[in-house]
Amino acid sequence: MPRMELIEGVLHLLGIVFGWPLRLVRRWLDRLPDRDPSRISTLHKAGRLALGATITLVILVPLGWLIFR
Repeated sequence: MPRMELIEGVLHLLGIVFGWPLRLVRRWLDRLPDRDPSRISTLHKAGRLALGATITLVILVPLGWLIFR
């Protein structure tokens, strides 16, 4: 049973470590004004796409390394 407590502790710690920055980003996004995507500039759209791709890669590359190493 101590092993399960260790796993639960590690998962709780990971939730704290990753949850705190995600809450900050969510609050920041909630404060942004709602905009129709057709009304933003092409440069703004490219920036959003680059940000989304970067965040996706930052999450998926280490996860893929852990799974397929």
